[in-house]
Amino acid sequence: MTARPSLGSSVSKVLRVPTAQVLKGFARRLVPRPAWRWLGREIKDLPFRLRDLGPDLRERLSGSRLPLPPARLRRRVGLTSSRDEFLTVGSEVARTVLRAYDQHRRPEESHGRWLDFGCGCGRLARFLVGSGERELHGVDVDRAAIRWLARRFGPGFVATGARPPLPFPAAAFDVACAISVFTHLDEPMQLAWLQELHRILRPRGLLIASTHHVDLVWTRPDITEESRAKLAADGFLFAPGGNRFNDDSAFHSLPYLERTWGRLFALRTYAKLGLCGYQDLTVWEAKRG
Repeated sequence: MTARPSLGSSVSKVLRVPTAQVLKGFARRLVPRPAWRWLGREIKDLPFRLRDLGPDLRERLSGSRLPLPPARLRRRVGLTSSRDEFLTVGSEVARTVLRAYDQHRRPEESHGRWLDFGCGCGRLARFLVGSGERELHGVDVDRAAIRWLARRFGPGFVATGARPPLPFPAAAFDVACAISVFTHLDEPMQLAWLQELHRILRPRGLLIASTHHVDLVWTRPDITEESRAKLAADGFLFAPGGNRFNDDSAFHSLPYLERTWGRLFALRTYAKLGLCGYQDLTVWEAKRG
């Protein structure tokens, strides 16, 4: 005779899956989606926090002259809070920026005043301050990061609003860097900040910037076919991604850059995937107003 499952086991199997689904659905309705995303990021970052806890504490207790920012600030500018990632990416970005600068600077002109636009907690700045005779300033909307930087690098690092203007006079800088900033701004904000960067750069001053190539649209599988068609037609697409600045994505084609950024700046060089093999790198020269 074929054995039949007991009534108890049958009921248990019937109830177990629906109950789990109900509880999961209830939890998702109870907890906002941004909180789920935050929790997922924190869980993913936990191994790095634990691994770096010892070095972070030793560095803080030793009174290091140039310590790394705390993990919570490193996490805001990187994929993780990893000390290794922070230093490796910062060093590579700095080498790329300085190499581009050396290739396009005019030897007969002064290039002593630099601005790190969107400096975060200093992933790039920590390498720029120790690599040549330059007066480095930095701005960012992250006030906690700016407070940390100002205590270590001086009052040249200031918090700014999400919209222009910057607290500097016209033609105040010779070089401005905008790394991983325009990769996350919508078009109106991009145009407004380009206008402001043009204002604070002296004529023929250099803007070194990074953007996302249109080919990187694959990094956002949530983008619709309609949006992809718009990107193909216009050469630009802004794709909101969540509540964090870094979750938003902006994609630029070279013709779009030449057509829009070229109103204020003359393109000196364009390197597809020229920044760490991921973002496009451009060097621009400010046109006279």
